[in-house]
Order: sequence, then C-alpha cells, then structure tokens
Amino acid sequence: MISLVCIVCYILLENSNIISELVQISEKGRYGGFPTFFLTGLFKYGLLIVGISIITIMSFLLIRERTKKRMNK
Repeated sequence: MISLVCIVCYILLENSNIISELVQISEKGRYGGFPTFFLTGLFKYGLLIVGISIITIMSFLLIRERTKKRMNK
C-alpha cells in the first residue's frame, strides 16, 4: 500500500506544475532555482525508488517463503 502511494505521488509530481511554480518563486531568492530543482528531484526520485524497492523486497520475501514451504513438504 505504501509503495503504491509513493509511486502515485511521484506520478502526480511528474505531471503537475508545482515544481515550475516553486522554481519561479525561488528565482527571486539568493541562490536562484537550482536548489529547488535539486531538492524536488531528490524527493521525486526518492519516492519512486522507495515505491519500487518495497514492491521488489516484498515480492522476493513472498517467493522465498513459498519456496521454503514447498521444500519442506
């Protein structure tokens, strides 16, 4: 469930205008828009990696558990 929420949040951030609006606001600041792009990129791709990792790890654990049950029979 959490993995799906992470992936959906990534898709929403990828397809929305939130990041471009944040960059326009932050360009008036001291450092320009680069830190905003950097942080939002880390956040977006972090969500994607966490979502995919959870699905992969849970699938691996489920397959391993089922193979152990079959080996014990």
